[in-house]
Amino acid sequence: MEYTSVADAQSLTGLRLALTANVPGPWSEAAKAVFNLRNVPFTPVAQEGGGENPELVAWTKHRNAPVAMYNDESPRVRWLEIVELAQRLGSGPDLLPQDINLRMQVVGLVNEIAGESGFAWNGRLLMLAPGIEKQGEAILNSPMYRDYYDNSANPAARVQEVLDLLATQIKAQRSAGSRYLVGNSLTAADVYWAFFSQLLEALPPEQNPMPSFLRKSWGMVALALGESDPVLIEQRNEIFAEHLTLPLTF
Repeated sequence: MEYTSVADAQSLTGLRLALTANVPGPWSEAAKAVFNLRNVPFTPVAQEGGGENPELVAWTKHRNAPVAMYNDESPRVRWLEIVELAQRLGSGPDLLPQDINLRMQVVGLVNEIAGESGFAWNGRLLMLAPGIEKQGEAILNSPMYRDYYDNSANPAARVQEVLDLLATQIKAQRSAGSRYLVGNSLTAADVYWAFFSQLLEALPPEQNPMPSFLRKSWGMVALALGESDPVLIEQRNEIFAEHLTLPLTF
């Protein structure tokens, strides 16, 4: 993927989307997919994963990705802000259902997957722990550890709780004749799980040509949990096959 620098992006109009460059960060990949599914064009802007990103901070007040900057509007960084922006600007499938009960289900499920203290948040804690064992407490001064590491949490239990919820939901939906997490059509819940499930089991290299160090790091999540219900990956693969683009480009 070709990225625009932060300096150049500031002079542009329309949607500028800061994304973690050269790796398939799940928050970034899901945001890209949401805008693509809603037919919203955007200019990719490079963010360095785990870096200080001083230029991005000066522009958006945020170090991480994704950050959606639309014209002169305020930065959008939370997953729901990004999906709602795509809903407003775009056309195509409604990733947030019009039916209020279904919409509440979608918002709740995605928050368990991608929200603070959810599946990926705690999965990241599982990935960070080995760094301290290898490099000592000095690593706690790095941006990623400084912002996220929490040795008081019980990340494996929280990750498993979310996976159990998702597996139960998928099976209930299949019993009702649907391949989707909510209702009978694609929603943000399916999109976010498709990309965040990579932390549990990454797509093969020909579909996800991620760096080997990151594939090893993501593998720490599955290693901490043991075997997971295969329906979680089966549903993910179905969504990719029918609705999303492979191989991933980042």
